Amino acid sequence: MKFAVLKNGDNPFRDKFAGELVDVCIKQGHEISSDLDDVNFVLNLTNLENPRSFRRKSKSVFVISILSGENQNGTMKAACYTTLIRTLSNLLIYAVSDNSKKFDVYFTTPEAGFYHLQYNPFEVFKRILPIASSHFATENNLVPDLPERYWNGSPVVDRIQFYGKELDKMGILPTPFPLREVLTEKDLRHLYKIFGITGASYGNLSTRENIPELGETTFWMTGRGIDKSNISKVGKDVLLVKDFNYESGTAQISMPLNFDPKSRVSVDAVEHSKIYKMFSGIGAIVHIHAWMDGVLCTHQNHPCGTIELADEVVELIKRTDNPSQTAVGLKNHGLTITGHSLEEIFKRIRGNVKTEVPMFA
Repeated sequence: MKFAVLKNGDNPFRDKFAGELVDVCIKQGHEISSDLDDVNFVLNLTNLENPRSFRRKSKSVFVISILSGENQNGTMKAACYTTLIRTLSNLLIYAVSDNSKKFDVYFTTPEAGFYHLQYNPFEVFKRILPIASSHFATENNLVPDLPERYWNGSPVVDRIQFYGKELDKMGILPTPFPLREVLTEKDLRHLYKIFGITGASYGNLSTRENIPELGETTFWMTGRGIDKSNISKVGKDVLLVKDFNYESGTAQISMPLNFDPKSRVSVDAVEHSKIYKMFSGIGAIVHIHAWMDGVLCTHQNHPCGTIELADEVVELIKRTDNPSQTAVGLKNHGLTITGHSLEEIFKRIRGNVKTEVPMFA
């Protein structure tokens, strides 16, 4: 892969740390480039006080922001996540500068992953690679062909609305991150242009509904960045996925007339689509940022909405005793839970989920 290095100001500790990381990237066969239009990832050297973002032209370019500073003690996670958002990054790496050769390196992801390890440039590279080599599949093709009888929903949509509120009652529906508190209007427009994101919210729900005139594997799914506890409008809060083009990474969405062109289905639609196509007995899927003991878990921190994460989740589900009624873990992220229906899933998880997701490097 090709990569570029951008530098904001001087910081001897950060720059030495980043230089060692660059050396590892090159030794592993990756090529440094000055052509920002022809790179796979960017190492964005910046700082907490005045974080700079790199305005990529395509979401296929992954941004890894690198910072260093003092240990933020109890505010480390919040400071790193806020800076991740401000720099529009796919991964933020914060090296604690304590003038020691055995310092800690903290990693923060958009999925609220937050973990650390003792500095070793090759180990840091190993955490970057799954992210930088991933492929997003989050495009939407909105087509106004939803049959009129579904414009105001259906009993299936009603169940999604009901269980969105149930997630809130269970305390596993985090409050959306206040993007407008940390991003300018220009940054917000860029965030929408690249990722189709108008807000940040964790978790999603989906369930099948057979609509023969639209396809063989049609399912409803919650929209991107919406408040899951207040699902109301078809074509915005909940959308009908009629198919998925995996080659182009595009969900085919059936919309009512006069739809909002900015509407987007959850970035996890690619994962749900692959699950429904692979396992005919699965009727509903819930993704939450919570945990259950004893689940199989992905080995890598692939970003949400990537083909790689979807494929790894499908393979994990295959390995479980009962794929139609199971739960698998997403490393430093949460759970994907399958069932015959939303009702059946929630009967299984009530009282059995932990709100704190374990973090490990």
